[in-house]
Amino acid sequence: MDRETRFEGHRLIRAPLHRVWQVLSRLESHPRYANLWLTADLLERSQTSAVVEFRGFFGGLPITSVQRLVLRPPGRIEFKQIRGTLRGLSGAYVLKDAHGETDLMAQIAADPGIILFSDTSVQQILAAHIDGTLGKIKASAERDLARPAPRRAANAGEGVPARAAGAGGEPSHEEEDEADEPEAEEAVVVDAARGAPAEAEVPRPASGEPHGRRRRRRRRRHRGGGSKPPAPAG
Repeated sequence: MDRETRFEGHRLIRAPLHRVWQVLSRLESHPRYANLWLTADLLERSQTSAVVEFRGFFGGLPITSVQRLVLRPPGRIEFKQIRGTLRGLSGAYVLKDAHGETDLMAQIAADPGIILFSDTSVQQILAAHIDGTLGKIKASAERDLARPAPRRAANAGEGVPARAAGAGGEPSHEEEDEADEPEAEEAVVVDAARGAPAEAEVPRPASGEPHGRRRRRRRRRHRGGGSKPPAPAG
């Protein structure tokens, strides 16, 4: 095939023009959006142009394309192949403001120079490339704008009762200790009324033991007799 096949597509992006331009002007990131390319190596770069080597697939055929890209801010990026696997490849991205949003048009023209590809197959390849590329650019440009703002005031208000009640909404250690003290004092009074000796001080739980439980002292029992046998008479 000795003639070019052309295709173009439009997409309305709900993002300001400068945001879409910011996405497209990162030339080394084009493989993230362009369906034809897998990698991009920046060979030369100036303020208004660049030379980039792209590698990818065209209809399942591995291809390499060294292109010169010209940036015309804020609304046009042109690219044209210098050398590569295909006989010819060129195109452009055109951005227009649409009442605060962006009308993006992508154009591409390809001449594979390979008998294997018919006009119909080349048209299908270019259509899939344009449709997929516009969809990815739209998703990337709108992604940051769609994120909701953090509810700092609501989160700050919800955190106050949680700190007052302790971590996890449970009462703090001081509150547990105060809740245990009346119960301990009541137990001492009841023991005194029954005639049992009242304890002078209720032992408090150790640092490693759970709160709300009183420690009980255990008496050791001596086995086998605790007194020494009488010494034999002299």
